[in-house]
Amino acid sequence: MADDRRANFAATTLTLYRNNFGLFWRIMIPVAIIAILLHIAMFFRTFNAIEKHYDDEPDYGATAILNTTYGIIPMVSIPDFFRTLEYFTPNGGKDTKSFPTVIWQFFPVPMVGTINNDSKSSWGWALNFQTYDYTPLILMLLTLCPLSFVVARLSSNSRLSDVPSDSPPLTAREAWRQTGKKTFKLLGAFVLFVLIVDVVKNIFLGLGLLIPSVMELSSTTLITILIMLANIYFLVTLSLYNPCLILENNSLINIFRRSHALVSSARLRFLWIYLLTGWIAAVFTSVLLGAVLLLFSVFFSELAPIREALTPLKFLSLFIGGNVAAELPNLPGILPTVLLLIVKVIITIFLVPVWAIVTTRLYLESVENIAEAKQEA
Repeated sequence: MADDRRANFAATTLTLYRNNFGLFWRIMIPVAIIAILLHIAMFFRTFNAIEKHYDDEPDYGATAILNTTYGIIPMVSIPDFFRTLEYFTPNGGKDTKSFPTVIWQFFPVPMVGTINNDSKSSWGWALNFQTYDYTPLILMLLTLCPLSFVVARLSSNSRLSDVPSDSPPLTAREAWRQTGKKTFKLLGAFVLFVLIVDVVKNIFLGLGLLIPSVMELSSTTLITILIMLANIYFLVTLSLYNPCLILENNSLINIFRRSHALVSSARLRFLWIYLLTGWIAAVFTSVLLGAVLLLFSVFFSELAPIREALTPLKFLSLFIGGNVAAELPNLPGILPTVLLLIVKVIITIFLVPVWAIVTTRLYLESVENIAEAKQEA
């Protein structure tokens, strides 16, 4: 029975997603609207802060980078940044490194790529498997609990949860009502999850405030690997916190203990499923953003650099995890900028239910496996 469930895992995930996306969308819309407004406000606030900070320096200024992973990002425009990198030598002098170069960041965004010497654009291969990023889009994690509630009710294994069989019909309002009963616990679990997953990095940041020299160590390969492994371990171990919260009656601490207990028996399988899910999400994001950027570049001339950088061959590379970026000479107009920011949130809306379905199905499967093991014993 367990083998049959595993064989049907992908098919069940796709069926649940396809048949109920309208309901998932209605659940996420309230949070998504807030995320869109904050995402736009934060972008322009960051851009204005950069512009104000470098107002007296003619060689520096605020601009933006178009990227098939993030859409549009406010950046500091540095002359010839894509071609040379200035750094301090051990004897106190200055020198420059010339690209191309290979960049390797294993986690959270692994990338192997080269920088184009002839123009302000870059190409690389990237997995882009991220737990979250510190933007308003992180608010979408708050929708995981109502989504998990719905997935559990829709699943044939929902009898394993504490959800009554005679519950009202599935609606977005009912999903949020069930979540609302645990609002404070939800917010507390959300904050704890973010802090715990990034605990090693947060420790180094805290120590860096007290001992500045610690920040120099945080960039070493050993520390980077340590942070990477801690991120992976806690992400996998605590990945079931949202179904454990909404489908069981646990205390705030026991939510994470319960997740640990359910994951520990099949940690490698969980990791494999999450990596595969992350890779599919990365390809979906890159291809969709790449297509949108190309389309927008036709209607908005200020986005033309991405059309020059995103050649047909490089666009095809997006289907295997490629990542293309191009620096703009100036910030585009308000309309294309706002549209790109909205598109990024919409893509997130498409992806969040996948994570909710995967984690909830793994939760239900783990609970049933434990119940079967007890019966056999």
